[in-house]
Amino acid sequence: MKNNYIVTMALLCMAQSLLFGQSNAQLLQTLPQESTYVHYNQSTVLSGEELLYKFYGLDNTTKQLTEISKIGYVSLIDSIGKVVFSHKIRLESGSGSGDFFIPVSLPTGTYKLLGYTQWMQNFGQKNFFKADIFIINPYETIPEAYLEKSADSLQENTPSKLKSFAATGQVKNSPFIDMVLDKSRAAKRDKVTISLKGINESKITGSYSISVRKKDSVSFGKPLSSEIFLRDLNRRIGQETHSEDFHLPEIRGEVISGTIVKKDTRLPVENQRIGLSLPGEAFLFKVATSNEEGKFSFILDRKYNNTAAALQVMAEDADQYEVNLDAGANEYNDLVFPEFVIPQILEKSILQRSVHNQIENAYSEIRLDSVIHVEQIAPFYRDLPIVYDLDAYTRFNTLTETIIEVTDHLSIKTLNDGNRIFEVRPNVGLSNDNLTAAVFVDGLFIKKHEDFIGYSAKKVKSISFSRDNVMIGSQAFQGILSFKTIEGNFYNEYYSPDIKSAELFKPELQKKYFKQEYTEGDEQAHIPDFRYQLLWQPNVDLSKKTQEIVFYTSDVAGTYELVLEGFTSNGNPVSVKRGLIVE
Repeated sequence: MKNNYIVTMALLCMAQSLLFGQSNAQLLQTLPQESTYVHYNQSTVLSGEELLYKFYGLDNTTKQLTEISKIGYVSLIDSIGKVVFSHKIRLESGSGSGDFFIPVSLPTGTYKLLGYTQWMQNFGQKNFFKADIFIINPYETIPEAYLEKSADSLQENTPSKLKSFAATGQVKNSPFIDMVLDKSRAAKRDKVTISLKGINESKITGSYSISVRKKDSVSFGKPLSSEIFLRDLNRRIGQETHSEDFHLPEIRGEVISGTIVKKDTRLPVENQRIGLSLPGEAFLFKVATSNEEGKFSFILDRKYNNTAAALQVMAEDADQYEVNLDAGANEYNDLVFPEFVIPQILEKSILQRSVHNQIENAYSEIRLDSVIHVEQIAPFYRDLPIVYDLDAYTRFNTLTETIIEVTDHLSIKTLNDGNRIFEVRPNVGLSNDNLTAAVFVDGLFIKKHEDFIGYSAKKVKSISFSRDNVMIGSQAFQGILSFKTIEGNFYNEYYSPDIKSAELFKPELQKKYFKQEYTEGDEQAHIPDFRYQLLWQPNVDLSKKTQEIVFYTSDVAGTYELVLEGFTSNGNPVSVKRGLIVE
């Protein structure tokens, strides 16, 4: 395993250093191919419920969690090919998680859940993870096409068969992990403990997710286990096809790509620098250079909050160019949707589940999930050593006066064409007339300094700068100068014809999912509890010999299914199931 890891990392390092020097064909041969598996909490979802999922990216060669892609994608597609939702997921060691609340605007029908990485798009959509999702909207009249004409045949959805799941002791075991419950039957609002341990007391490192959910008669389809997925994957390897469009692997983070063309000829523009600003308190700025096809790519390797982006061609004649961002996957081919027929006998069960769901949503503020906040590491161009808080000095009307009277090592210089620029005096030596300062206002990169020099100094809160010469991407600057306004929203009021505005597709925030607990004298004892999803834990740590997970049952009696899915660090699939009866 160690040798495989070293080889993979060596390839990744080589790919990162040669990413823009290799041809597409060379890169396709350099990096291993990937596959994705998605563990989701249910295949039949009612309006007002959540579809919870854990994304696993796998290296097709080693079957281990991928070290290639740092971003995964999960989409839900309806039967006519329309995207219902599309999520971008940050991957930590090859895995990530998310959720989607099913709105009442979605009609009853069959849907397809897809999982993929940008790198996988080079090898055809037929290699994406695909699963059938059945959505029932009880708030609208169910179309006759989905209603069974006769209630004689209920196939696998008969209540008697579902009730027998735990009663007959049906389980699914794994050769790697054992799952033991402290009880097979539990009372309502009862504490249940799950013990997870490696077979033969071995430590089982890897990535795992666990779901505890009620099994009832309103259940169509069967979720794909990790074991079956990997078995099918081994059969498919070698059958990949290459797509016409080339997609860069997201090795270090998100890739935001596009093309620069001449407005008059529509021909691609080579060797043209372009900047990407994400304004805000924790702003980001990137510079990329277009290749011979006019294509450019930014790599966003840090988390960000603001999705309003500003793109600017760095050339003086920027008005002659047009910038177009690449669209994500939005056309899906060869999707086959199964027949979906709802037996009339399920009407009462659907109604009851819907009522329980409405009650749960009425108390949703009590059972909120929490967002996991990760401390952001500031890039060097935000770490500016010299700071002037203008409230500590005499206030002047203009920036020119302020810079002359308040600051050291800053000046405003008039160019031969009459335009003015901010100038940061370097730490060592004389100023380089070929370089200008990188100027930001509330995180927005200002290419033409003249546009801001006339701004009222009374609206500016602080001035920060660095005197060092820096390289940001492929662009050199003589110093960095950052202005913060009092309102902090300069981007919203600033207009420049050189700026192309775009709304970025931001990765989902990671969550810590709510876990209900009951103790003596609990203030929530009087609150109804009609949870069908008793536990969803997308990140299960099995680094210890034995891991205990505690959850509490709800007021809903019936048969519950406990499902553990995931992959060991060696690439072995783990799929374990147990049953629990709540009385």
